[in-house]
Amino acid sequence: MSQAAIIVASSDESVNAGLEMIRAGGNVVDAAIAAAFATSAGEPSITSLAGGGVMIHRDAGKGSVKIYDLFANAPGLEGTPGPIDFEGIDIYFPEGATTQTFHIGRGAAAVPGTLGGLCAVLEKKGRLPLGEVLAPVIRCLEEGIEVRDYQAACFSYLEGILRLSELGRHSFLDEKGELLAAGGSFSNPALAGTLRNLGGCEPEEARAWLRKNIEDPILDAFGPSRGGRITARDLESWKPEFREPLEFSFADARIFTNPAPSFGGPSIHQTLRLLAEAGAENGPAGSPLRYERLAAVFRSVSELRAEDPGIFDRDNSNELFSSRLRRNLDRPREEDGEAPPEPRAPGSTAHISVIDADGNAAGITLSHGEGNGFEIPGTGILMNNFLGEEDLFPAGLGSFTPGARLSTMMAPTVIEHSDGAVSVLGSGGANRIRTAIAQIVCGLVMDGLDPREAIEQGRIHVENGILSAESFAIEGCPESLTGALQHADELDEFNSPGLFFGGVHIAHRNTAGELAGGGDFRRNGTVGRTG
Repeated sequence: MSQAAIIVASSDESVNAGLEMIRAGGNVVDAAIAAAFATSAGEPSITSLAGGGVMIHRDAGKGSVKIYDLFANAPGLEGTPGPIDFEGIDIYFPEGATTQTFHIGRGAAAVPGTLGGLCAVLEKKGRLPLGEVLAPVIRCLEEGIEVRDYQAACFSYLEGILRLSELGRHSFLDEKGELLAAGGSFSNPALAGTLRNLGGCEPEEARAWLRKNIEDPILDAFGPSRGGRITARDLESWKPEFREPLEFSFADARIFTNPAPSFGGPSIHQTLRLLAEAGAENGPAGSPLRYERLAAVFRSVSELRAEDPGIFDRDNSNELFSSRLRRNLDRPREEDGEAPPEPRAPGSTAHISVIDADGNAAGITLSHGEGNGFEIPGTGILMNNFLGEEDLFPAGLGSFTPGARLSTMMAPTVIEHSDGAVSVLGSGGANRIRTAIAQIVCGLVMDGLDPREAIEQGRIHVENGILSAESFAIEGCPESLTGALQHADELDEFNSPGLFFGGVHIAHRNTAGELAGGGDFRRNGTVGRTG
């Protein structure tokens, strides 16, 4: 009999792949990694195996929580001679009736970590062989999957980029050259073949196989001779980073999340610390006071990060954030010439949460940005555009150190509740990851909500003088946000659910060992269970 487990993701493909691993005797790591690979079928425009990710793992037997950083490195260790292929492309988002410029081209690619990182973590912490873990996604990619509304919407957001590559035109367009719509069939036989060959390798052979079949084509396609920045030394230098999590207390719970060089985990830490400092518990979930306190804190964290991208590394960062919060609580916001408001772009990130009846848990967040318009030749893998992601570079595009791990908002998180319950969660949504997760943690820990109730609460986000709010889920909006608007110049109302506010997927085990899952309806949250 298989272990009882809950898996939450944004597609049936990922959920079913994870469940298959649990039924086969695998552990939560096997399940999470199989589900992560399956995003290549279930969320193929949101992420790819040439992107980056972060995994959190709780080992209940050892009483430990670890972070596996599989994110991308900045290239350029051997310099970048010659012109760089790097350009902007305007993408229209009908959800927000806005246009955003993304930066693509061969020079937008950072050194990817997803494929090699997932293989490394599986070898280190999984039970099942790589070939078995890859089998579900290979079937999906070969046989094809029926495109559902969520996938079709994601395709439409990035159509302008997907059409640029041969792989994109082959996989995301129908025989008439039209973008795949709901009911169409998505497949990627080239990627299926790549993964089948990789899965046939013994563990000691996998590294050499990846070097020959993945890294060499990357160097040929995205090296300086082709207008890219990636060099042989860059590829040789990348490795997964196994880190201790950022650990802190909040409302009698222990929180574990992604540490520096991530922006996400430290942002969440400061947000929750300031919420406690601001007395957010005095206003229940959904109350005007709660939203006012959330807005003040979000404003404070956003302002300081914009002013000083290195703020989280300062020895006195706690006092700096606290001082800014006190100032902001004392006076309304005044227009000060900040950068214009961010468009309503959804953020291309996927998340998976897994927990079993013993409290072992794993969460993986993955992305490839929007893709850079090119594929790794012969592999069926679209390449990332992380160097063109403004969210990753608050000091400006190009402000990276060659060889360094790039910062990210990804923040897979584990909560150890005061009563012994355990939750694992994470989200997509670019800059909204930090505010979405913080609001969910408040709901779970401060308000005692169950996963579904926490997800259903209306969310807000404050940045660049704009208070974005889910008016469809906030009772009495906009009047109930009058206090919150003291910390913004204007209100941007969202009258229906969308991807902008993230997609927080929660897997939860209570003190009796009973399992529950919360799949975020904003991103097609899907819950599966075994046992």
